[in-house]
Amino acid sequence: MAILQDGVICIRFLLLRLKRRSKKKCDCRLYKLLDAMAKPPSDILSGNIYWTGGYEECVAVEGTVYVNITSDTGPQYQIHARQCLGSLQLGKLEIYLGFCIPRRCSVEDANRLVNTAFSVFSNTLRINGMVCPEVETEYDTKAIVSLLICSIVGLMMVIGTGYDVIIVRRKDVEGNKVSSSVHTKVDDTGDSLNESTSLLNKTKTIKVKENDQGTIAKVLMSFSVMSNGERILSTAQAQGSLTALNGMRFLSITWVILGHCFMFALTSPTINPLRYADKVYHLWTFQAIVNALVSVDTFFTMSGLLLAYLFMKDIKKNGKMNWPLFYFHRFWRLTPIYMLVLMIDANLTKYMGGDGGPVWPKDGIDSNCEKWWWTNLLYINNLFSVEKMCMGWSWYLSNDMQFFVISPLLLVPLYRKKFAGLVVCVVALFASLLTTGILSTYNKWIVTALLPGASIDETNSYDEEYYGKPWCRISPYIIGIMTGFALQECDCKFKINKWLNLLCWLVAAGVACSILYGLYGAMTGSTISVPVASFYNTVSRAAWGACVCWVIFACATGNGGFVNTLLSWKAFVPLSRLSYAAYLVHLVFITVIVSTAQYPTYTTIINQVVFFLGILVLTFLASFVVSLAFESPMMGLEKVVFPRKR
Repeated sequence: MAILQDGVICIRFLLLRLKRRSKKKCDCRLYKLLDAMAKPPSDILSGNIYWTGGYEECVAVEGTVYVNITSDTGPQYQIHARQCLGSLQLGKLEIYLGFCIPRRCSVEDANRLVNTAFSVFSNTLRINGMVCPEVETEYDTKAIVSLLICSIVGLMMVIGTGYDVIIVRRKDVEGNKVSSSVHTKVDDTGDSLNESTSLLNKTKTIKVKENDQGTIAKVLMSFSVMSNGERILSTAQAQGSLTALNGMRFLSITWVILGHCFMFALTSPTINPLRYADKVYHLWTFQAIVNALVSVDTFFTMSGLLLAYLFMKDIKKNGKMNWPLFYFHRFWRLTPIYMLVLMIDANLTKYMGGDGGPVWPKDGIDSNCEKWWWTNLLYINNLFSVEKMCMGWSWYLSNDMQFFVISPLLLVPLYRKKFAGLVVCVVALFASLLTTGILSTYNKWIVTALLPGASIDETNSYDEEYYGKPWCRISPYIIGIMTGFALQECDCKFKINKWLNLLCWLVAAGVACSILYGLYGAMTGSTISVPVASFYNTVSRAAWGACVCWVIFACATGNGGFVNTLLSWKAFVPLSRLSYAAYLVHLVFITVIVSTAQYPTYTTIINQVVFFLGILVLTFLASFVVSLAFESPMMGLEKVVFPRKR
């Protein structure tokens, strides 16, 4: 009977029978339901296809109405409305419409009743894929476990900080020789987006006091907010660090965030997506944002370079490499914070929607994580379909880990026989380039996934078979390895004639600019032939890696001039330490904010700049917290488990 009543009320609202047959005034709640429903807006030709209606107005409707639509007597119905979104196909145009219906109506009822209402006007108009997004309010088991884990970490931070302040620092002030290893040391600069430690975890002493604390005390100190905060915010660096990498790492992660912020404006509900896209794509300056994809190749290059640089330094000093520790350190350095952020992303983001919105995903922003999270743990998610990816942006981490796993095949020959090692690196580089060229020509890949006018099949092929595959992306990593080896061999001392130095800078700048801005014609409507597209896909990333390597090499050897001064600015040091956490969390922020929008926005370059600056600040603030809670404690615990001799 309740279902029948629900259906009657739904039909009553959806067919807009708002006036009762009695002489009394119409219930204003029914007017609000009507007002909250979708209506044809302007700018349809500019891509305004999200007719969401008034989400907040709809969900605020609640009260009592009468089941008998002819009078105000008889059975009453307690109404609480919700908004549902369905798609309507009009030729080649798919429009998304918002409908305000009683909450007790199921999604199937809503879809059926809406189509019943549409049949009054046309037999061809049908609503498909009706969804009724709502923010979860009751925590499920996974959410409770996730909150419990976060609470335990928070408790350890409180206890560790208390121990640090009350015991360690108090005794330190009183003159006792007590100081934690975490408190007295700062890590070397390491490799990749994320590395701030060398392969063998070497450190630079900041204070001279030693620590004879027990294991439990060291574990507690690993969670100290005071000590970890000092380490993160310190501008001190180890002797021989490649200081220019700090600025390069921060500027590159900023570039990644900038690109994602602007690209979301092209895919999220906006009033003017077509007009906005046409405008910005015709700005040659915007090509640096469209092609921000090469910023990832900067990280691949830095990762390979620092790996080779630190590997050669460590193995020369120690005479051998502890291979189990070589791999364990890398896995432990990346994985705990990665898995904890994934846990929050998969289990808790669905509760972060606030009041929700018409496009809010009820199952969270990463529903794939429930089934496919293990591919992230094993760093193989880039080998699966994009549709199965959990934390889709983590494809980079899988590639970087896979490159690290096979890196000894290049590093060991370089150490044992320099010339033979270089030959192995060159062969591996050309093998990657040849594979990319053949596959690009055979599959007719486009030059970028953001190419205007590209078909869905072309974009999917590019994303699935090229963009995240290691055999197509390893070339800048190999070039980085060879450059890191060269820096170690010359001990970062290589004098270059000033005119030759200037020529190298001009060539590097010219090549980099051609990669960034060379697609302007394709972005504005020109056709690129398959051979040209294959050539670009094959050499662009390796060439970009070579340009990045020149900048690092020149800065490290004293040939960088003001570029080295800028990139080595000490303010970049703490920011660069947060780059890994920033990479992990920034898209969580962007997706949650975009998904909670209750109305399509009118996009302009200015409001996108403001959006980017807000996301950048939020990202680094959150990264600092995440690093304090998840990253720094894990590094401290590793030192407890594997203590090093000073």
